[in-house]
Amino acid sequence: MKGTVCADGSPVDLSPTPTPPPVTVVQGSLDRGLPLDPPPLGAASDPLEQGLLFDPPPLGAAPGPVGPLFEDPPPSGAAPGPVEPGFAPGLVDPALQGAPLHLAGVGPYGSFSAPSPSERRARTWRALGAFALAAATVIAVVVLTARGIAARMPVNGEAFRAMTPVSRALLLASRSVAEGAAARVLVAPEVFARWQGATPPPEIRHDGYASIRGGVLFTPETFRPAGSSYDLVIHFHGNTQLVRESAEVAGLNAAVAVINLGIGSGAYEELYAQPGVYESLLADIDRALAQRGLPTPKLRRLALSSWSAGYGAIAKILELRRGIDALDAILVTDGIHCGFVPDHPSGLNTLQLASFARAAQLAAAGQVLFTITHSEIDPITYASSSATANYLLGAAAGHPVERSRSLEAPPHLRLRAAEGAVSRKLEKQMIPTTEAAVGELRVRGFRGNTPEHHMAHLLQMASTVLPELVERWREGGDPAPPSR
Repeated sequence: MKGTVCADGSPVDLSPTPTPPPVTVVQGSLDRGLPLDPPPLGAASDPLEQGLLFDPPPLGAAPGPVGPLFEDPPPSGAAPGPVEPGFAPGLVDPALQGAPLHLAGVGPYGSFSAPSPSERRARTWRALGAFALAAATVIAVVVLTARGIAARMPVNGEAFRAMTPVSRALLLASRSVAEGAAARVLVAPEVFARWQGATPPPEIRHDGYASIRGGVLFTPETFRPAGSSYDLVIHFHGNTQLVRESAEVAGLNAAVAVINLGIGSGAYEELYAQPGVYESLLADIDRALAQRGLPTPKLRRLALSSWSAGYGAIAKILELRRGIDALDAILVTDGIHCGFVPDHPSGLNTLQLASFARAAQLAAAGQVLFTITHSEIDPITYASSSATANYLLGAAAGHPVERSRSLEAPPHLRLRAAEGAVSRKLEKQMIPTTEAAVGELRVRGFRGNTPEHHMAHLLQMASTVLPELVERWREGGDPAPPSR
């Protein structure tokens, strides 16, 4: 059929070919933006807004043949054919390149313009106003709540005003919590106590021992200091575990150091006759207590204790101490001895007892506690503990002191630590014989002249000398000023 075949004899494709929509080019300033008016109701939508460049073929229409992607190039030397009107989809007239273009339906909806300086200032003032209103509301609520709670507080107005702002806030918060207020504030008791000026009890490590010069330091379970100040007992010569158990049984609220240097008193006298050794020991104890949980340790009251040969250390400490240790008590169990001097009325070498005599006079005046126990053992080659106790009573009173008969026996304790120290069959009870007192100097004699009787003074110190110290320190109060 004429008009239905091409020049080369191939059939002409008669399927409808959609004509691409014209490209609308909008030229103008970017500040003007695009028109935002919606299309009229019922108007056909723009194919570009649907995401298609061409209208889709009718539903059910047979697909046409797929043409080549690119046309064959013209023969060499052929003249270029006429340019078809329009441009391929997505292309722009080269004459319009370089000018700002807006494609309808493709560009962004609307335009953005920076706020003017006046509008920025207005926004800033509105934000500041909102913040000021919120702050004023919070302050008003806090003030009203504080006034209401302060009116029901047991402290007076002057005490409340004298508190720091942080302390006031913590106190009010704690009252609010106790009264079930809506705003619940949880404050740790130790933090509240610290900010109120009170020091919370330190957490002390009670297990084990700490090494110090010549011995060990331990903190018994009964040691519960209220702050950095502490009481201290330094015991010379004796089983460490036995002394520890005795302190806990007696209820002693103090740190305890135990020093063991040898069998005879000479080792103790030689070491503490050196100036500064005793003060170095106290410094070691402070460091050990700090490591065991006591913050900035400060010695409050000191008791020197000894059994048997340990008295040699106390004799030299009393002689050379510098009076800075707050000495408050001396506990000696069956252990003060001296040599003989035939020309002296008492027959004793009183020069060796001079430091104890001065301590006895201080005890007679009530400045220190000086308690002594002794057995009936007579060493023969040197003065017995009974003879030296009689001399000290006379030195304190200024005249010989008669002793009275003692009938009240201390309770007999069976300590676990004593099981390996002496056989149960050989263990002796403390049977009192005599007693005497001059002020705070107290002397008690007990029956027995065997090594087991001598050992009993150490085993039973929790029922003889330690209860007197516990009772003295339980009364509280600061010790008397240090004296030599």
